[in-house]
Amino acid sequence: MHDIIANEIVQYLRRAERQRKEQITLLRAILHALQPASRVIGGSFTQVPGGTTVSLVPIQPGQSPVFQVTPTFSGAAFTIEAANAAVTSSDSTNFPVNLVPTDPTGLTFEAPIPASAAPTGGDETITVTWTYTNPDGTVATVTGTVTEEGIVDDVTGGTFAQIA
Repeated sequence: MHDIIANEIVQYLRRAERQRKEQITLLRAILHALQPASRVIGGSFTQVPGGTTVSLVPIQPGQSPVFQVTPTFSGAAFTIEAANAAVTSSDSTNFPVNLVPTDPTGLTFEAPIPASAAPTGGDETITVTWTYTNPDGTVATVTGTVTEEGIVDDVTGGTFAQIA
């Protein structure tokens, strides 16, 4: 008789332990769902050396300056994915921009300015917009301006000769 009672007590305790584990799992899921998810909410961008150069490339026709976005997060930082990033320019003819394809984060973009670019008035202020679609579907935007300068020909030396 004692064996039957002991067996029933053990079974009861096992059921109670399983229910306790299930309740803990459920409570953890609820707490996770209630925590606000971190997302990109903005940021800034700056020009960085690109390609094989160690210095900044001039922002003028025939050059390909490179820029880096530094995102701002609403909470903990997380890995940014290039598939969720995009970049646009207010003048895609004179200042085209595109994400650097070898950057898996989408935080680096370049502006391969055509040699034939003709900036308005000799120089032109371009608005560049980088966007990121967060996992929750909200879109973060980083907007900045870049001044594209026309070709600047500085005389750095030469020779002269008498002509008359």
